[in-house]
Amino acid sequence: MVTTHRLFADAWLAPLSPDLPADAAASVIAAALAQMHDAQERFRHRLQDVELSGDPTHIRPLLQAETALLPEAASSADNAVHGVMERVAFKRRALLPLFPPLLERLRLAHADAVVECARARWRLMARRAATDPGAPSSPIQGLGTRYVKSDRFDARAMEQLPPDDRVRADRALKRLGDYPIPVELDIRPLSGGGLDSVGLWTIKAGGTNRFILRRDQDRRGPHFVVEDVGPWREEAGH
Repeated sequence: MVTTHRLFADAWLAPLSPDLPADAAASVIAAALAQMHDAQERFRHRLQDVELSGDPTHIRPLLQAETALLPEAASSADNAVHGVMERVAFKRRALLPLFPPLLERLRLAHADAVVECARARWRLMARRAATDPGAPSSPIQGLGTRYVKSDRFDARAMEQLPPDDRVRADRALKRLGDYPIPVELDIRPLSGGGLDSVGLWTIKAGGTNRFILRRDQDRRGPHFVVEDVGPWREEAGH
């Protein structure tokens, strides 16, 4: 699984010591950067496999990697490098300039991985909404804009949002029925970052969360079916 993948290993810096010549220390850092690059590539390939599978059971693990595992790994890696700095570079000041580029690359690598997980998660969500839509769960609501939750929505919401966020999402959704749709809901087609899907739209769901909406029509005319909701990152749409 993607969630077990690591972008950094403490062992890569094990050869460093205060007695190591500067050129040799620079080579150890360069090798660590190269290994991190390779780890990122393997991570991206695994994400591609997850996306190609189209399996929605990956959505929750991707969210866990994005919001917990990768940030924790980034913090652990940062602490490990600072530990090596205290053990080595603070005793050998000439080696200190080798570490800031490594720390910056570590932070960027984990930040990129977080965005890539979010993008993969939303692509799977969009595919599920388009290929496995639900039926209306209740009479269609809204005096202006008409909408209804799909009968798959509640289970999907529980998959990604804690209870407080689900309450906020329900409050935001009720405003979709206003006419015109409030500008602050930021309704727009779900597009960018490989998310382009004909007929899918998105609106804000409170906080950083967004809904996925599907266009449908009945004898009274067009309406939105609310299929999914989850944490959103603007970078995922780029």
